[in-house]
Amino acid sequence: MFRSSIAGLLVAVAGASAAAQGPHTAGNGANGLIRKVVDHELKADSEDHTHWMYKDAVYLPGPAKVKTVVETQNGDLTCLDEIDNHPLTPEQRNAESQRIRRFVADAGAQRTALKASADDDEKTTHLFSILPDAFVFRFDQRNGDTARLAFEPNPRFHAHSMEEFVFHRMSGYVVVNTREDRLVEISGALTHGVEFAGGLLGHLDPGGTFDVRLMEVAPNVWKVDRLKVNMHGKVLFFKTIGDQEDETRSDFRQMAGGMTLAQAAQLLVNQARSTSAGE
Repeated sequence: MFRSSIAGLLVAVAGASAAAQGPHTAGNGANGLIRKVVDHELKADSEDHTHWMYKDAVYLPGPAKVKTVVETQNGDLTCLDEIDNHPLTPEQRNAESQRIRRFVADAGAQRTALKASADDDEKTTHLFSILPDAFVFRFDQRNGDTARLAFEPNPRFHAHSMEEFVFHRMSGYVVVNTREDRLVEISGALTHGVEFAGGLLGHLDPGGTFDVRLMEVAPNVWKVDRLKVNMHGKVLFFKTIGDQEDETRSDFRQMAGGMTLAQAAQLLVNQARSTSAGE
C-alpha cells in the first residue's frame, strides 16, 4: 500500500531500519492509538493479495502525465495515456506498445523492477513501524469516525542511522479512521534544516513538506490517492532532492486474481486502441 506513496519522501529521504524503541510511549493514549493503527495497517498490507487497475496523474515534476497502471502478481505494468493534457499521437502510442511488449519479454527487467519494489516495501514497512516510537502524538481534532493527531519528535527516541535522524526532525499530523483503525492521511514538515558532515555530504532545507492521503477502494482495502512532496536539498548519499512531486490516483478497478503480465499488457494495448478509435 505504501510502496509508491510514502516512498515518495519517507523512503527516499528517511529510509528506515530502526528497531522499536520500547514501552516509553505505550501509556500515551494518542501514541497507543497510533501503535494500534500501525499494527493494523501492516497486518492488512501483508494479507492483501488483491490487484488493481487505476489512473495515475503526475503533475510534478512536469510535464504533466497521465498513465494507466495494472497491478499483477509479477509486478506492475504501466501505459502512458496523456502528456500535458493531450492524448498520445499514433507514433507515441506505438512506442508505448513496443515498450510494454519489450518489458513483458524481458525477464531480467522484470526481476530488477520486482527487486526495487520489494526494497521500497521493506524500507517503508520499517519506517512506518517506528512512528509510535519516534514521535509524540496528541489528539488534535475529532470528527465522527476520524481523529486528527498532531506529532512532534520524541526526545527519548534515539536514531540508529542518519536516515532515522532526518526522519526524526519532522513534525506534522496524521488522520486516522478510528472505526477501522486505518490511516487516512499523514502530513509533515522538516522543522529544522539538516547538514551532513557540516554540509560536505549535503543538506536538507527547513520547511520541506509532504502529504499522503488514502481512500478505501473496497471493504478493508485502502489505497493511496494523493501524494504531494515539496522537499529541497542535496544529500550525496541519497539522491538530489529538489523537484516537487504532485500525484493523484483514481478510477480504481479490481483485477481478476492471477492476472499475468502478458494479460495486463494485452489489456493496456486494447484500452489504448479503444481510446484511439473513440477520438
